[in-house]
Amino acid sequence: MSAEQRVKDLGLAVPPPPKSAGNYLPGVQVGNLLFLSGCGPQRADGSTILGKVGADLDVEQAYAAARVAGLAMLARIRLVTGSLDRVARVVKVLGMINAAPDFKEQPKVINGFSDLMVEVFGDAGRGARAAVGMAALTGQMAVEIEMVIELKEEQTMTENTDAQIRHVYEQWHETIKVRDLDGLMALYAEDAVIETPFILAVLKDSTEGILKGKANIRDFFAAGFRKPESGLGRWYRTGLFFANGRQLVWEYPRETPQGDQVDLVEVMDIADGLIAHHRVYWGWVGFKALAGALAKPVP
Repeated sequence: MSAEQRVKDLGLAVPPPPKSAGNYLPGVQVGNLLFLSGCGPQRADGSTILGKVGADLDVEQAYAAARVAGLAMLARIRLVTGSLDRVARVVKVLGMINAAPDFKEQPKVINGFSDLMVEVFGDAGRGARAAVGMAALTGQMAVEIEMVIELKEEQTMTENTDAQIRHVYEQWHETIKVRDLDGLMALYAEDAVIETPFILAVLKDSTEGILKGKANIRDFFAAGFRKPESGLGRWYRTGLFFANGRQLVWEYPRETPQGDQVDLVEVMDIADGLIAHHRVYWGWVGFKALAGALAKPVP
């Protein structure tokens, strides 16, 4: 299961990414390592958990503050990388605690951060760590945590043969027309991504039009195939497509010999003969049909 999916399944409320409070970057990538600037326990409403641990806050309250800092760090990772799914593993965590002079349970506090990382990233969320007490932190916030993560290699598109490109072009169209789910899914890579606003209309619990992973994409098409076909559900195309060995593009035009249909442009990044990233762009007629499915008025 992907990290982004775990966040959804756990019901985690990841806040907006924290804003920089000085002349620095939220993260700097060196090779495949990303060095992330420190995050404090800033809540979604912008307020920060303040206080000296061991005096104003007990261990449980400080643990909760470290977890809040972890949510802020997840937001920062998304900001810098675009997705939590880019994280290969947590490499190093430095947890700093605004601690009373006699406070001795720093590791228990930073466990609030570390436990969250394991919940989201699994075993890859458990890295090297230091938990240290500080005389003070900026604004008297309770904790501040910085980290280093390893990033997955970004997928580079491989060159595909003309036969592989044409196979995807022909089979995607044919399997969609007859609602052949198994045949359709055979065209997608295991870690494929699909982007289309139609996800919101088909999967009512979805909050964004992006799905990652073949299993999630299968659920989307399976739900779509269960819906009755409409007059705008024809799948006519001219037979023209454009490809450069890495990307495949074609149009379902609005005007057809049988009348109008939903107008779409399909854009597919192809890697090793399989669809790696699929994006659907909607024309005006398609947009009106989509808005109707979402019960939104169209002028």
